[in-house]
Amino acid sequence: MSETASVKPRLRQILLVDDDKDFTLFFKDFLLSYRPGAWIVHTADHYAPALAAIKEHPIDLVVLDLKMPIMDGLQLLPLLKRTHPELQIIVLTASAMSENRNFCLQNGAALFFDKSEVSDGLEKIYAALEAVASAPAEGFRGMLRQVGLSDVLQMECLGRKSSILEISGRESTGRIYIQDGSILHAEAGELFGEPALFHLLALKGGEFQLRPYLKPSRQTIDGHWESLMMEAARLSDEAAGGALEISTASAPAVTLPESESPRQIDEIVVCSSVNELLYEWQSVRSEKRIQLLDQLAEISNSLNRVLDWTRGDRLELDGRNGRSVLLFQPDRKVLIRSSETGRTA
Repeated sequence: MSETASVKPRLRQILLVDDDKDFTLFFKDFLLSYRPGAWIVHTADHYAPALAAIKEHPIDLVVLDLKMPIMDGLQLLPLLKRTHPELQIIVLTASAMSENRNFCLQNGAALFFDKSEVSDGLEKIYAALEAVASAPAEGFRGMLRQVGLSDVLQMECLGRKSSILEISGRESTGRIYIQDGSILHAEAGELFGEPALFHLLALKGGEFQLRPYLKPSRQTIDGHWESLMMEAARLSDEAAGGALEISTASAPAVTLPESESPRQIDEIVVCSSVNELLYEWQSVRSEKRIQLLDQLAEISNSLNRVLDWTRGDRLELDGRNGRSVLLFQPDRKVLIRSSETGRTA
């Protein structure tokens, strides 16, 4: 079983956008003193530094004034929601007319507050700030012990999404860039491209978050995501002691000892621990294969308990028409059927 990493929670980051410097300083001091250590507070007095702060920092919440120079809050709010739809925004303004309230709430503001009602009692809205900052945004956040990075990545690719998958593990952090369902770039410390991707997918625990897509500084990956995922699975199995070599190019192959005849892959099925189909290649009966994997996984678990095996996650079946290899891992089950080159099952 994979171990669960203990990761220190990230401090929430809030951006105060208001050209009233006295009020901004007052509000910032309140946030930092009311519950010390709960917030990282950024400030901006108009749209340009606000946009720069959102680009540079993982902002959880924006508190936005309406009356500002150059671009007021009524213009900035829809711009922010269009370019950063996951961003949580609270409007805090002295221009609290009903038409402004309606416009802001209809254009993505989570809450609307009148400055005159809260400036002398900001603790009244503190709970609202925390609730909005911790509310689920577009995309999701979770622990890797609950869902595998590979599952998240496959969902993004299958849905042809564009996003940045940020990963924070116990010993490593990194990013994977996805555009229209294709993996373009990965980075982890000094690693880039496929080495970084495989390194991140091999992490045993940590946190992840989906961020809005921004074009990476360079493209370091151009392979099909299915091939990349299967290569990551192969490397993971190899690291755990497996010997099967898999490639999901047009002609997958298995590396065997020289004494054996060359083999070719005829079928691949990969499902999650709860029997959801994650990947299939040339399988016309994937549902039946998943049922078989589930049944054999239960048998394998029973044998592990009865015989006290240290490792019983690999099963090989040799038949007249070929060989089937089954892998049982904590987050997935894999069936790979092969035959001698030139023969079909």
